[in-house]
Amino acid sequence: MTRQVKKVFFNKEEGLDFITVLRKRIHQYFEDRRHSSRATLFTYFKSLSMIASVGIVYSLILSNFFGGMGVLILYSIMGVVAAITTMNIAHDALHGAYASQSVGNRSLGFVMDVLGGVSSFYWKKEHTVDHHTYTNISGHDADLDIPFFLRLCPKAPRYSFHRFQHIYAFFLYSLNLIRWAYHSDVRRIYHIITNQHSKTIRPSGLEIFFLVFFKLVHLGFFVGLPLLVVDVAWWQIIVGYFCSLAITGITMTVIFQLAHIVEDVDFPLPNDEGKIENNFVIHQLTTTSNFATNSKIVSFLLGGLNFQVEHHIFPHVCHTHLSKIAPIVKQTAQEFGLPYFENPSFFTALRSHYRMLKKFGQTPHEVACAQS
Repeated sequence: MTRQVKKVFFNKEEGLDFITVLRKRIHQYFEDRRHSSRATLFTYFKSLSMIASVGIVYSLILSNFFGGMGVLILYSIMGVVAAITTMNIAHDALHGAYASQSVGNRSLGFVMDVLGGVSSFYWKKEHTVDHHTYTNISGHDADLDIPFFLRLCPKAPRYSFHRFQHIYAFFLYSLNLIRWAYHSDVRRIYHIITNQHSKTIRPSGLEIFFLVFFKLVHLGFFVGLPLLVVDVAWWQIIVGYFCSLAITGITMTVIFQLAHIVEDVDFPLPNDEGKIENNFVIHQLTTTSNFATNSKIVSFLLGGLNFQVEHHIFPHVCHTHLSKIAPIVKQTAQEFGLPYFENPSFFTALRSHYRMLKKFGQTPHEVACAQS
């Protein structure tokens, strides 16, 4: 999909009363409880417990107590633990929602570099800027700007093989982190070295250092040291490592897809002048869906990413507050006759995503655009 160059802007006059009331109510919520919108003591405890879980699984990998199959299983468990830890710590930090100081948030963002092997600098640009600003707008939302093997929006061109994408999509999701770490990031490093990088998003010298340094830390942590210490065949370490990345990749990709590539949500297109019909906040309501909001386990494990409506409207609010402000957002939206989408469980959201994959894979471009 080719990214459009035309600048997109929102209708600032639309829904001002709703936005004013909503922001006032959320502000009042935190003021009444004398809470900061950033991390709480519970958030710190939760983060430390997740870092500890990474340490425990990693220690078991290095323990030499398990054979090749055991190491493979432990790497797979590490993939799940890494995904959960990244979603709970790095995601908030890269949104500036964890610590009150930018240095603290940037430091915690490197959890993504170390555990996932991907550049948090570029993820922050493509996720917190492109995706959060232009949610579900084809040509501008980086999450829709993917290889042509998948068709995730009605504006994207449709090829004959897309009719099978609901079958093979989840396999491609498992390759997402691997592609990011060993194709996208390596290409970016090459472009920086050869001075071919886009000047608009070229990282500072310090960020370039961090990009390379933490990539090496990640490889040393997950590949180098295990190869030196663990008494199994080298290829079992490599297979285990890529299994870990695949599991982290599919876990994180599916969770993010359940908020935007599901039924009911909109895929709006700007008019000829580049204007979107709705205000930015209402745009987030029409393009985002929650899921499993009544499940404390899901909310705990996913870092509040099941409350994506609230997260998209208030991205600087730490995820541990999202379940508390969700009733306020929902009630206010209903008072103003605005949509508030949610799926009751993780599995209903997953089925909805599956149906959307099937629909986009089988519906012609013109019809899908008309129905979206």
